[in-house]
Amino acid sequence: MPSSHRTKANYHAKVMEDGIMKLTISDCFRSIQLWNDLNNLEEREEAIEKLFALEEAAHLLRKYIEENYKPL
Repeated sequence: MPSSHRTKANYHAKVMEDGIMKLTISDCFRSIQLWNDLNNLEEREEAIEKLFALEEAAHLLRKYIEENYKPL
């Protein structure tokens, strides 16, 4: 995550012993949490879809920033 002393960003991913998956992504003021029960086939498929969508959105946003906003 960024090494700036002016910002805080982190993530925490965990699959607990009971099969519950939690992914928390936080910055200075906000956070999101993905949660699914991996023991349930439907929720397991949903977890994979959520993670794929998040991965794809982050990749597209990073590429857009790199292409449209040059370093100072």
